[in-house]
Amino acid sequence: MKKDIFKNILIFLLIIILIDIWYSFFIRKDNPIKLFGKSFLIVTTDSMKPTINAGELVVISEKSKYELGDIVTYKDIDNFYITHRIIEIKDNQITTKGDGNNINDDIINQKMIKGKVIFHSKILGFFVLYLLKPFVIVYIIIFIIISLIDFYIKKERREIKVEEIKENINN
Repeated sequence: MKKDIFKNILIFLLIIILIDIWYSFFIRKDNPIKLFGKSFLIVTTDSMKPTINAGELVVISEKSKYELGDIVTYKDIDNFYITHRIIEIKDNQITTKGDGNNINDDIINQKMIKGKVIFHSKILGFFVLYLLKPFVIVYIIIFIIISLIDFYIKKERREIKVEEIKENINN
C-alpha cells in the first residue's frame, strides 16, 4: 500500500514538473525554461574552471541587483548563454570574466543577465544530460503511462473486491 502511494506521488510530481516546463516554454516563452522560479542550464565550456567545469548543471535565480564577485548567466548578442563572474560594475554596465579566462568579456547591460548561479553540480549535470537523450525521454513517458494504467487497473480491482466482500457479508 505504501509503495502504491509513493509511486502515485512520484507520478503526480512528474506530471506537475512536465506541466510547469510546458507552461514555461510555450506560454511564457522563457528561454531558459524556468521551473519553480529557477532556471537550469548545463555549462558547456571550461571557462569557469576550477570553480565550475564543463558538463556541470547550474541553477540560476533572477535577482533585482547583482554584486561584484557574483557568478551570473547572461545572454550575449549572439544568443549564447554565458556563465561568468562579475568583476566590475559601473551603473548598469557590468564586466564579467570566466575564472579560467585571461581576458574580460564585452561589457553588458544588467538587463542581459538571466540570473545568479545559486547552485552547481557535476553529478546532476551528468544525470540531466543522460535524461535528455531521446530514448531515455521515451522510456520515461512509457513508464508514466504504464504506471497510470496500472494504478487505475488496481483501483478498479480493489473496488470489485470491496463489492464482493460486501455481497458475501450481506448473504
